[in-house]
Order: sequence, then C-alpha cells, then structure tokens
Amino acid sequence: MLRETYKMLAERSDTYWWHRARRAMSVDLLRRAGLKRSCRHLDLGCGPGGNLALLTSMEPALVVGLDLSSYALELARAGNGSRATLVQADLKARLPFADRAFDVVTIYNVLYHQWVANEAPVLAEVARVLQPGGLLLVTEPAFRLLAREMDRAAMGRKRYLIGEMTELCQRAGLRVLRASYFTSFGFPLLLGMRAFGHKARQKEEDERAKAADMRPLPRTANTSLYLAARLEATLLAAGMYVPCGTTLVCLARKS
Repeated sequence: MLRETYKMLAERSDTYWWHRARRAMSVDLLRRAGLKRSCRHLDLGCGPGGNLALLTSMEPALVVGLDLSSYALELARAGNGSRATLVQADLKARLPFADRAFDVVTIYNVLYHQWVANEAPVLAEVARVLQPGGLLLVTEPAFRLLAREMDRAAMGRKRYLIGEMTELCQRAGLRVLRASYFTSFGFPLLLGMRAFGHKARQKEEDERAKAADMRPLPRTANTSLYLAARLEATLLAAGMYVPCGTTLVCLARKS
C-alpha cells in the first residue's frame, strides 16, 4: 500500500468504527469456534499492527505479525502495545515458520491487494503453518460493483464473493465453518453512489469518496456507525447470515 494509507490506518485503527466492530466480531467468532486461551496467533499482512492485540483477552502464548513493508512494521513497532513479534517477509513465498506452528491465522483485507496475484499458494501456506483443527479468519472487500477510491488508495485489485472464498479455502484443505457478509447497511449507500453517479461528476464523487474514507469522522457519526456495526457483528457471530455487505467474512478450520 501507499505510505499515506499505512499512516492513515495506524492513526485511526483504534478508534474508527469499522475496525473496532470487525475486531469485536472476530473475537466472538473465534471464541464460538473453540479457540482456547494461550493460543498462538499469526496475523498475515499485519500492516501497522492494528490487530496484533486482537486476542489479548485470551492471553495468547505467541503473537506474530508478518508484513512485506518495512514502513508498516515501523509503524507497528512504534504503536504496538502487545507482545507481538514482527517479521518482514513476503506472504506469497514460503512462510518462515514451522509446520503446525499456530492455532489461529488472521488475514484482514490482504488477499485482494495487487501484489497477491494468486491467493491459492498463500492459503496453502496458511494450512501448512496451522495445527490440525487450527482456525483461519479472513475478511476481504466484497462485491466488485462496490469498488471505490479507497480501493485504489489501498492498491486493491479485486473484491470477493462468498462462493469464491469458500472454494479457495476448500482447495487449501480448510473447511469453511462460517461465511457471510458484514456491514450490510453500507451496501446500499455505496451501491447508490455507483448507480446514480454521472460520468461528468465521477472525478468529484471519487474525491468525496476518498475523503470520506481517509479523513476522521465526527464523533457522533463514528459512534452511531460503530453501534450499528457492533449489533450486526453480534448477530453474525451468533449464527445469522447477512446476504450482502461491504465486507466478506470467512471462518475456516484446518481438517
């Protein structure tokens, strides 16, 4: 990603509504799937480290964040309050970890990036480093028609549907436990921006979309969106299927 995008993520990951709600949903899903205390956690494509303290309440025995960007790891090191070990490596290559080294792997909006041309080898490596019964939690942008300026700022190449992600996991030997979409209330908003935008105003609309993604929200708006997303996250973790949303969520287990 661009340096400015990494910096933006580092500055707002602790407070921005979507990041907070996604972390809460992640913990709920992993607990319900049976993740135990003292687990070993790998966050692939950890960026500036906003999710490295995800499982702090479960007192993990090991937390590792891996990223290709030295700048992202600098930000993670500066703001990292967890006990994470940071590793610079390319997730497209063989991961520098032993077989069965981790109980849980998280991948947050990483597979869709331009430098990951093929997800299959990445997920095969995830399966290798997971112990039998280990868990993979993935979130990625959903629905190609929702692509916007933030996708370009983050150097995204695609968005996913559940069927595609399910097939990728199954090919890697990972059995999908839950697959759904998240933040359904954002779907009609982004779809409306795409459907009713005129070409003559497209550049201006893209700039507004980028500004909305990149700048801090007013506290009231941020709180309101968090509460809405947190409610949906709670229902989703309890078993509700959300048929559309801006984000895909997939939880899988190594056979």
